[in-house]
Amino acid sequence: MTMKRRGFLQMLGGAFAAPLLPSASLGAAAKAGYPASALHAAIYHAQSDVSFSVFTLAKRLGLGLDQAEQLMRDMSTRGILGPLQGTTRAGKWARSQVWIRPKGSVVASAKTMASKVQSNTKPIPEQYPTHTDEIDEQSVHNDERESSKGLTPRKETPMQKFDKLSGIAAPMPLVNIDTDMIIPKIFLKTIKRSGLGVNLFDEMRFDREGNEIPDFVLNQPAYREASILVAGDNFGCGSSREHAPWAIADFGIRCVISTSFADIFYNNCFKNGILPIVLPEDQRDALMKDAEKGANARIEIDLEAQTVTSSDGEVFNFEVDSFKKHCLMNGLDDIGLTMEKVNAIDAFEAQHGTDRPWV
Repeated sequence: MTMKRRGFLQMLGGAFAAPLLPSASLGAAAKAGYPASALHAAIYHAQSDVSFSVFTLAKRLGLGLDQAEQLMRDMSTRGILGPLQGTTRAGKWARSQVWIRPKGSVVASAKTMASKVQSNTKPIPEQYPTHTDEIDEQSVHNDERESSKGLTPRKETPMQKFDKLSGIAAPMPLVNIDTDMIIPKIFLKTIKRSGLGVNLFDEMRFDREGNEIPDFVLNQPAYREASILVAGDNFGCGSSREHAPWAIADFGIRCVISTSFADIFYNNCFKNGILPIVLPEDQRDALMKDAEKGANARIEIDLEAQTVTSSDGEVFNFEVDSFKKHCLMNGLDDIGLTMEKVNAIDAFEAQHGTDRPWV
């Protein structure tokens, strides 16, 4: 069986790289048996990964080996990946046709990727601006100037309380959805919590011309008003950017249900009014199927009782840290917790000024 598969894959090694298309056809994904979201995610990873292997692609996207092989063949045919190469321990592999390593930077810019897809050329891309350039410095300076004048700086909207939620759940079975997929790095130009919802899952929701990708779950009419995500394993992995929960909350999603979360993302959710719920795989899968029913199926979440109720009335219990639960139910982020002690802080400052007037 192994030799037959190996011989078959060696025949594919001669596949030639076709010109890159502006967007990948999604009809093939359905015929191949892998979800369209896997194709979107693989194209996204082709912008930053040098090479792909059948095994790592299957592991990263939660696919079977046969599905991963078919996905690689489809991407090679479209010219997104080069010809399939020789067999290694990780199976057949192919080199990305989109990825370019410019001098002095890690990955090519989105602008360069778009031009390469359209023209199939290899220009030297511009580097991403440094992190200090991406900060909204004018907003920071304005706040400092207002403080120096004795004015109260602009405040963020207080964190929304979470008690009970009844809403539409969107199914996202893809595993290892990282923070760069949730909110791509090119949108990290703000230090405000608001305004990032329009770019949530940007490279999966929109094509290179900015048009919606109809097959993506949040673009489908049934899920446009979704307030709950039922997601694959290891949701929120990758970098620690707090912009990821900012974007999720700004889009209107108040709860994410999965079997596991990255630790930093998990903790950041509680600080931004989002309830991340960890359930066993069988219970998560049951809710995933329930979510696939569309807008007519509403999932109910009761944080105080720590229950999730499906549209069929099936009840699942979940665990949550008591302190995090208290903060979420009372709308307390780190600043809110501090402000609860404002009287004690003011009293200390007044006494401190009396005891140590020279400070």
